[in-house]
Amino acid sequence: LRESPRQHVGGHTTALGYRRKFPTEFATYFKFAVVRDPVSRFLSAWRYLRKMPIHPALNNSKIHERDTLAEWMETVRADPNLLDDIVHFLPQRRFVCDSEGRVLVDHLFRFESITSQWKTICGILNQPFRPLPRVNESAPMTIIDAPPDWMHGWITEFYADDYRVGGYPILRDSASSARR
Repeated sequence: LRESPRQHVGGHTTALGYRRKFPTEFATYFKFAVVRDPVSRFLSAWRYLRKMPIHPALNNSKIHERDTLAEWMETVRADPNLLDDIVHFLPQRRFVCDSEGRVLVDHLFRFESITSQWKTICGILNQPFRPLPRVNESAPMTIIDAPPDWMHGWITEFYADDYRVGGYPILRDSASSARR
C-alpha cells in the first residue's frame, strides 16, 4: 500500500493514513479495526475478485488470467510482490500497525465474531445496538473447499504477522482451517 501525506482517505485507508489526515481526531477518537483469519481472508478475497469483472480499481486482471486457485497460488509463490498491488491481499498489519509493528488503533475486533462484538462497539460509542447488515456474504468454506496443505502453509507463512497482530492461533493443516 503506497500512501502519501496528500492521499485522500476512503475505503481501504490505513490507520497511519487516517492519523496523517486527521491528527487531532486520531489522537482523541476511539479507533478500531476488524481483522480476519488470514487464510479465510485470502480465500474470500480470491473468490470475490474472481467473481467481479476485471476492473482497474480492483487490480484483479491477473487473477482472471488464472483458471484455478492453485494456478493463482503458483503465480503468487513465484512472485509474492504481486500481492502488494492488490489491496484485498495486503497483510492486515499494514492497515493497523505502524512501521515498527505497533497497533495504532484502540481495539481489534475479529470478523469471525463480529456480530457479538458489534454490541461491544455500540456500547463503547454509546450508540443503540442495531444488527449489522450482511453484505458481500459468500458461502462458508467447507472441508472440501479447504486449500491443500502446501497452499495453507504458504498463506500462513506469508501472513505470519497478521496471525500475531490478530491474536490468531496458527493451525498447520487446511482441514482445521476449514472447520473454523
